Amino acid sequence: MQRRVFAVLFVAILATTMGISIIEPLMAIYSESLGASGLYIGLIFAAFTISRGLFTPIAGKLSDHHGRKRFIVAGLAAYSIASFLYIMAADVHLLILVRLLQGLSTAFVAPLAMAYIGDISPKNQEGRYLGTFVMSMFLGMGLGPVVGGTLNHFFHMNAAFIAMGALGIASLALVTLMLPELGMHKEKKPTAFLQIIRDKAIQEILLIRFATSFGVAGFMVFLPLYATSIGLNTAQIGVIATLNLSVTALLQRHFGKLADKHNKIMMIIVGNIILGATIMAIPFMRNFTALLALNLVMGLSGALSIPANTALAAKFGKLHGMGSVMGLLNASFAGGMTAGPLIAGLILDMAGLTMVFVYTSIVVLGGVAVFYLFTRQNNKKLAATT
Repeated sequence: MQRRVFAVLFVAILATTMGISIIEPLMAIYSESLGASGLYIGLIFAAFTISRGLFTPIAGKLSDHHGRKRFIVAGLAAYSIASFLYIMAADVHLLILVRLLQGLSTAFVAPLAMAYIGDISPKNQEGRYLGTFVMSMFLGMGLGPVVGGTLNHFFHMNAAFIAMGALGIASLALVTLMLPELGMHKEKKPTAFLQIIRDKAIQEILLIRFATSFGVAGFMVFLPLYATSIGLNTAQIGVIATLNLSVTALLQRHFGKLADKHNKIMMIIVGNIILGATIMAIPFMRNFTALLALNLVMGLSGALSIPANTALAAKFGKLHGMGSVMGLLNASFAGGMTAGPLIAGLILDMAGLTMVFVYTSIVVLGGVAVFYLFTRQNNKKLAATT
């Protein structure tokens, strides 16, 4: 049963994440074709993560009380519908509404899938199970842009939206027919939501996930601008981004197993220090080889910190309600993914491209410092879970 649940959800999340990633590189172009200004392009990108971030805690709490499968199925159905609505979006405002709908739909998919995996992971093996599972997300993120660019080049942008919808429908059919409802959430009454949020240990887990995603988002959005400024072409930029994500994806399982045996807090701290340092070093990389090597190191940082952070959250999920905790974790991730590009964009306008990476690095390293101080001085409960 565990293998079946894992396999079904792994494939479904790989497909839906790849679907979102198929259109992400094309959204700015599509937005411009509808007459979007720079501000509106930013709003179109942000609409997805804002909607997802707002609704993931709600989705998680509902699944703790009423079961996970029905909400995942509903989320996949809405995801599939939204995919085809892109084609029908006649203006910028309708496109923003579609992005809000799809962000809402994904709030009921990936976070609840992670909660499912947290449910079935044996005690002290949370890192191995969730680390392996998160590979599906990073592989989807890495494969999507290549597929989207190819479909747009040889056919039309609508082909990318159709492909995203087809992947959503396939995932919906797979989950509906093959995923069992385990009912594990009913074995223990979930903790009240406000009580979960007040838990300082959980606050620290959410803080560092926000800092991590803030850094990754700011880097991913503005790396292409820097790369083109030093003479790289779009193919080279694609190789850099794909290899970065691939390293993170392929090492998730290995570092997840390490997180089960070693100090998760230290893995989180070291991983994010590497992330902050590599972002700070980007303006010093002056050619393709140097930038590629730096991104491989950055991929390693995600592989080191993310499984440990997720495993730590899963331990508290088993205490308070897996859906609620994973919903909060994903909301924190979405918050960083929203704030990173928006703040970095303001810094770009005020201080230039180099300072984007400097300030983004400072946020990541500052988050590490606060996380370290809190875990060292104020919270024995969090340290005890490692």
